[in-house]
Amino acid sequence: TIIFSVRRFFMAVITINGHYGCHAVEIGTEVARNLDCEFMDRVILAKAADQLGSTIDILEEEINKPLSRVNRISRFLQLALERSAAAGTGGDPYFGPGLGNILGRDFLEITPDILSNNTLPPDDKRFIEVTTAVINEVANSGNAVIAGRGSNMILGSYPDAFHVNLVATIEYRIPVVAASEDISERAAREMIEKWDKAREDYFQKFFGVTADDPINFHLVINTEKLDYKPAASLISIAVKS
Repeated sequence: TIIFSVRRFFMAVITINGHYGCHAVEIGTEVARNLDCEFMDRVILAKAADQLGSTIDILEEEINKPLSRVNRISRFLQLALERSAAAGTGGDPYFGPGLGNILGRDFLEITPDILSNNTLPPDDKRFIEVTTAVINEVANSGNAVIAGRGSNMILGSYPDAFHVNLVATIEYRIPVVAASEDISERAAREMIEKWDKAREDYFQKFFGVTADDPINFHLVINTEKLDYKPAASLISIAVKS
């Protein structure tokens, strides 16, 4: 009963953004484990979106079984659809076929262009509105670690959110990316440079801010100086305090 009460009382949302090759997934997963939260990134969100419909039917039949991370997010998305339908709008037009592809787009797949009247192209407008809706839905469900997507900006005014940015020099990140992607260090450097530019374009385009501006984070961690487990412990302690 005591453990249950503590978990019900502790409600937090942690966003983790940062440079490519800074162990965001490892750190985010460890923080989620430390705080008994769900970890979510673009890959998990895309998988969850792709399972809408038939997955929910299965969940209803097996309601007492532990839910996987993907199934939990599928439930979040399904609830958003149901609320939209209940409001008499006929369903949110942004939650439909292809949602998984939208949520799974990475920085390199998002064009930095804007229209001549400073508005977003239709595809990009749908992308950011879907992403914002899903991240807000996840945050409202509480106890989540959300990696990437500019989640710190989307939840910038969310009262229980704690925002983390991970940074490191490119020299440190090159061998990390080379090993994880099984490519040469030269190819890794090129990939990192493209990702860094695309990430900066993303933050500028959708939020009008510099990606690494420390004013938009509670905590900035140099993963070149702090390994992922101590980094995760530091985040966990800071959130609890």
